[in-house]
Amino acid sequence: MADWRICSPPYLEIHSAADLSSIQQTVTAQNLSFPLICKTRVAHGSLSHEMSLIFSAGSLADVRPPCVLQSFVNHGAVLHKVFVVGDRHYCVERPSLKNFPSGPCDRETIFFNSHQVSKPESSSDLTALDEEMPCLPPPSFEAVAALVRELRAQLGMALFGVDIIINIHTHTLTVIDINIFPGYEGVPQFFSSLLSHIKSVLDKHSSAGPQATGSVYAECVASITTKVKSPVYLTNSIYRYSDRDTSDDHELSDSLENCVSFPSVQMCVQIQ
Repeated sequence: MADWRICSPPYLEIHSAADLSSIQQTVTAQNLSFPLICKTRVAHGSLSHEMSLIFSAGSLADVRPPCVLQSFVNHGAVLHKVFVVGDRHYCVERPSLKNFPSGPCDRETIFFNSHQVSKPESSSDLTALDEEMPCLPPPSFEAVAALVRELRAQLGMALFGVDIIINIHTHTLTVIDINIFPGYEGVPQFFSSLLSHIKSVLDKHSSAGPQATGSVYAECVASITTKVKSPVYLTNSIYRYSDRDTSDDHELSDSLENCVSFPSVQMCVQIQ
């Protein structure tokens, strides 16, 4: 993606507990730079949002495997979350971590939950930015579209999220995370887009006959809607539900994380 000035920071996966000197040597060998952001490898649940900022080699003792260490990139406290639904993608701006001086220092490790800094309603000292910091331009639609096309091809998936930041020094688009089947919070008319994608996938399987295709479609819809806890949603028809603006529906965001366990939904998550 060099043509679009898109990159990802150097990173290191730590799968199990190791002695401090070994981690320090590997960090140096792979050209990671301080500060480092430490992300857990836990995929779901409350622990999946636990992170830390590590400012020196000595503080690598605070690492909690399994995790990923990634060089922190100053990005003006703005995170761009890209949500992919089939052929469509949506970019939602969120607050993020403020800038920190580059290079190692004797500052203690900062432990935090990503929900405290990157949700729409987040308010934290970690996101407070110097008023003199100029606003960065948003990522170009063309660059994000090119990234999404490449990731769809590489991942073989059609439902996922990408976290992007813009380097304040180089203005390079930097991919810092990829989320499989994210919550889609803040995406307008997400449910309509999801149903449209499911229908397009099932249309490609119409060789089995319209009756078979219809039954699989019904199973997909039932799999998703029965995971939504609100009884109001369950008593409405799926078509009325799909017209609803779900941009603020936390229950839908939380419950959709579990839908991927259904075989019919897995088929629609993957590119067919």
